[in-house]
Amino acid sequence: MRYLLICLVLPLISFAQPRENRELPIFESIPYFTVGDSIVGWSLSADGQWVSRANTIPVIGISRNEEFYNRKDNALGIDNIKRLMAYKVKYGKDTLICLLKIASDGKYRYPNRRKGWDNYYSGYFWLVRYRDLRNALEYFEEKDTSDAIVLRIKAWEGRLIKEIDDIEDQEEILEEIVSSTIVKPDFDRNLVLTLQEGSNSSTLRFHLVSMHVIFNDIEGVRKNFTKRGRSVYGSVRLFDFMYYEMDRKNFYDILNLDANLDRLLEEEMDPVFDAGKSDVDAIMDSSATALDSLDID
Repeated sequence: MRYLLICLVLPLISFAQPRENRELPIFESIPYFTVGDSIVGWSLSADGQWVSRANTIPVIGISRNEEFYNRKDNALGIDNIKRLMAYKVKYGKDTLICLLKIASDGKYRYPNRRKGWDNYYSGYFWLVRYRDLRNALEYFEEKDTSDAIVLRIKAWEGRLIKEIDDIEDQEEILEEIVSSTIVKPDFDRNLVLTLQEGSNSSTLRFHLVSMHVIFNDIEGVRKNFTKRGRSVYGSVRLFDFMYYEMDRKNFYDILNLDANLDRLLEEEMDPVFDAGKSDVDAIMDSSATALDSLDID
């Protein structure tokens, strides 16, 4: 009888437990940060020459062999960035950033015969805390060195978006992200951002990739790049072989969270949520400025 009573009471206890829904991230409807045509990719060719392409890190070949570089698959490079965008995201009391990289991609329908080439776009996004990204960039600025620095920034979500139909349809791309994004404080991947001073004081070399927190597992680039069987992504040696370069000031606009709000007000639109300066100032003045979320090589 006692066993029977316990069996009857336990389900009632479980029903009585309070249930709280998890906070949902709220995305602003348009990006506050967008760069595209100002990005140049560089790679060191097999004959020791630096080769550049707009928006593209060229594949490794003989620098004089234009036919090799212009082949359909090689024209996409080791990696490329057609657009780099950032959306402001509200998650409870936290301000997050959704960093979205859109790249050109393609494949052969008949790879063995190299026939039937199809072009398309793909994307990869990271969800990171604003203050973590800001702290990482401030750390780079404070180092005041010409050496490359690797910043590992904790991501709360990130994944590939396959075969984007229309690169201009930002609403559809954002909907693809929002519809299935769950904020994961224990997410097992990092945004790995490598930075270095550019060829002059007004430019910046950079690269970004998604890496597993433990394993040397790479996402967010077209092709892995290895030396002696190990990926060079996430290493200061990467810039000995390849990098992106762009205007330094334009790159740092990624910290300008109020840019989107200003544009919305100019267009007399309502923002998705209040992005007033008081919220941003509270974050900027927070005492939680330690670099505990960064693992910096």
